[in-house]
Amino acid sequence: MRVAALLQNTFLRFVLVGGSIAVVYSVLAALATSCLPIPKPVSAGLAWLLCIPLAFWSQRRFTFRQSQPHRHAFGLYAATQALSIGIVAAVSYLLAQGTFWHDLIVHLGASALAAVASYVINRRVVFPEARPQQK
Repeated sequence: MRVAALLQNTFLRFVLVGGSIAVVYSVLAALATSCLPIPKPVSAGLAWLLCIPLAFWSQRRFTFRQSQPHRHAFGLYAATQALSIGIVAAVSYLLAQGTFWHDLIVHLGASALAAVASYVINRRVVFPEARPQQK
């Protein structure tokens, strides 16, 4: 299968864009938590907040390019990101045991659940597919 054909898949584009933003966030958060003289959760949270506009623009431009964004798309997108972080935090709180391999599976599963929930909300609410004009 050719790359161009694969990139026609909205979910694949969502994963690629989201993964790229996750790398940007990880670098910013690592720099912030290791260099800034503020509490680590605060600096990591600030890095996350800085990434929301970049992630929104990237998802709008590359993933959901054929859609008509909701008129409150940015606020809804930010709320979706907060929900994703809530899912990951809740699953981690409930299921993590402090054992590396077990916790790795827990975090990967939580991340996958958050990504799927985010995709569904973004596809159906934030960036719904454009509907043909009725005559």
